[in-house]
Amino acid sequence: MENILLHEKAWSYKLYKNGADYVLSVPCGSSALYEVDIPIDQAVAEAGLLDPGLLDLLATSIRQDPDAHLSHPISLN
Repeated sequence: MENILLHEKAWSYKLYKNGADYVLSVPCGSSALYEVDIPIDQAVAEAGLLDPGLLDLLATSIRQDPDAHLSHPISLN
């Protein structure tokens, strides 16, 4: 499937939809930048589209500790 860009904040994050899946892609690192793609559930994606400040908070949290978010999708539950 093809990634469809739903929302973007330059140098902070990109929110994609790929089929039924949503992914928040966040640039991380200090001397070398790399993208961390974190699955998020539909409710989080929809809430973030209504209030991009939520996506800012998630991106900041992911950037501070990417490994903590890799093992499970982010959900509102």
